[in-house]
Amino acid sequence: MPGSRFSFNTPLCFRSLAAVAILLILPTTFAQQPPPPPGAYDAAPYLGQVRNTYVYGDIWERPGLSLRDRSMITVAVNQALYATNELRLHMGRALDNGVTQTELSEIIAHVLWYAGFPTGVNAARVAAEVFAERGLPATPPGASSRQPPVDPELEFPGAFPQTPYLRDLLNQVVYAETWKRSELSPRDRSMITVAVGTALYASSEVRHHVGRALDNGVTQAEIAEIITHVAFYSGFPTAVNAARVAAEVFEARGLPLAAGRFPGAPYLEELIDGLVYGETWTREQLSARDRSLATIAVTLAGYQSDQLRVHLRRGLDNGLTTQEIAELIAQVTLYSGFPSGVNGSRIFAEVLQERGMPLPD
Repeated sequence: MPGSRFSFNTPLCFRSLAAVAILLILPTTFAQQPPPPPGAYDAAPYLGQVRNTYVYGDIWERPGLSLRDRSMITVAVNQALYATNELRLHMGRALDNGVTQTELSEIIAHVLWYAGFPTGVNAARVAAEVFAERGLPATPPGASSRQPPVDPELEFPGAFPQTPYLRDLLNQVVYAETWKRSELSPRDRSMITVAVGTALYASSEVRHHVGRALDNGVTQAEIAEIITHVAFYSGFPTAVNAARVAAEVFEARGLPLAAGRFPGAPYLEELIDGLVYGETWTREQLSARDRSLATIAVTLAGYQSDQLRVHLRRGLDNGLTTQEIAELIAQVTLYSGFPSGVNGSRIFAEVLQERGMPLPD
């Protein structure tokens, strides 16, 4: 694939050697790679390998987005996911990559509309700590005060008639005020909104904001790269879902689609065939059956319906019984909530029906 440093058809040992060779040849290119927090990967060394080889050795070095762009979307996604430790790391990295203190503050304010106020409160606390550590002022210079628009033109006048206050917030605050603030460009706001929608598996928001991003100057290739980048921070199922939605938007606009399973984000195919299935799923430390159990549990808890369907089928193929899957659904429901469990039960019934298998007792 264009822009890829590694061929996933190459054995892991040779890919690792290639990564080391590149590291020696191009030391300045990889100078941005931050050291992992002490002890972060001691209990999961393979995770550290993936981090160094794929996340920082490949994804962060791809030319499709600037380091500043990648830092902005990574901060936004980690805020949305309430990933405090990663958020702290990437706020510092964002400042190093050219995101200003004022822009960082504005990202927090923008993202809270899409991920919830608690994520903004948490991110603001983390930002205060990062600013203090770097000797930066507590209040970013250049940050403007709130200026409510007077008689704004409504972008969505017919939205949410059942909840007029929500309609007013959407029109008068989110779009007429937040999106108009000068601290971030419309392009920047579109990029971080697509990234957050991807991370949250919010298909409708992804659909709307992929179109809006194109209107705001984000290219088709950049949208594909955003989705691919976010895969490593919110999981591959979220990226697969966003790639499907983005492809629908591209097709509706008459834009060319790449060949392959994921035309909305083509590099995903190489990553999934190589890193996910070709490498991780074949590691001997867990059986295919155990990996199916874990993957069903995660996609069930995340309400990731399309990927759950895929992995329920795969689980049956990997030796899980219908009774075991039924029990797994009940177990996970107690930790992720009944909506995800009911959704999982419904999808499992459909999978069993399509295979002509009886429902569990």
